[in-house]
Amino acid sequence: MVRVFRLLGSRLRVGVAALVAVVAVVAVTACGSDSDDAPAATTATGRPDLSGVTLRVADQVGQLKALLEASGVLADVPYKIEWSDFSAAAPLLQALRAGAADIGQAGDAPILNALGAGAPLKVVGAARTSPKGVAILVPKDSPIRTVADLRGKTVSPSTEGSIGHYLLLGALKEAGLTPDDLTISFLAPPAASAAFDAHQIDAWVTWDPYVALAERKGARIVRDGEGINSGLGFVVATEDAVEDAGTKAAIADFLTRQRNAFIWSNQHQGEFSKIFASLTKLPEPVALDVLRRRQWSAPPIDDQIVSQFQKSADVYAEAGVLEKKLDVKPFFVRSLTS
Repeated sequence: MVRVFRLLGSRLRVGVAALVAVVAVVAVTACGSDSDDAPAATTATGRPDLSGVTLRVADQVGQLKALLEASGVLADVPYKIEWSDFSAAAPLLQALRAGAADIGQAGDAPILNALGAGAPLKVVGAARTSPKGVAILVPKDSPIRTVADLRGKTVSPSTEGSIGHYLLLGALKEAGLTPDDLTISFLAPPAASAAFDAHQIDAWVTWDPYVALAERKGARIVRDGEGINSGLGFVVATEDAVEDAGTKAAIADFLTRQRNAFIWSNQHQGEFSKIFASLTKLPEPVALDVLRRRQWSAPPIDDQIVSQFQKSADVYAEAGVLEKKLDVKPFFVRSLTS
């Protein structure tokens, strides 16, 4: 039987919390025009008139706003944007459920939990980063060389339902092991980092910037997320926002601008790393390591994206992260990213 320890860690510094939120989460929101279900007004050019639309954008510690402003993609926005700031995915999704925000992004596990609990949300977009940004780490002097060597060891996959947890489950299966073959200790990232440095755990499964920070101190990667993790985060909007014609058009425009900002950040890593380091309070070399590994993109929602989200839902249901199995197809709106 797996011995699972749930320990409370110290709080993240605001800067590092901001960066972690972004790995897992880049947020966008929208709020509507005055008439529900009515066609959006058009300009003389035949394009939707969005001058009366306000998009309420739920961000996480200002990271998305910083990226979009640095890239210049907001220069000619034809609608008003109201930004709201949240420390993590959970309060962001709570704001969406309460109608205090209209669109935002989070990792798959918190979104799946929200959908499973009946949140009136729709998945309207996706964001992908390299799965190499999540990894199983061991100290530099550890005898552990492969995932199979984790048998009988104590491992922290960070928090339950995290991308680290997902990687551990997949890596164990790949190596012919089960969670019962080791001791799993769920620790918040700061507590896991301290336990890792003190050799109180044998391995730590985490994500950037923690991976990059640990590597700078000599930690070794035993297995990264390539081939297991999708690197996907999902943009969700309230049902009310999607049903309003003007807001829906603004969401589609915003998602295009976000995609262009991702492209800019990939092409200007050196420039953006300085902004990123300043915002997150990370050493600039670490920020650059993270950005080089990340490689943001915003793929359109297609059958492959839906299938990957369903796979995540099935894995989390089997692991007990979700209370029951969930069919994700009804939650997708594909038209905004096609």
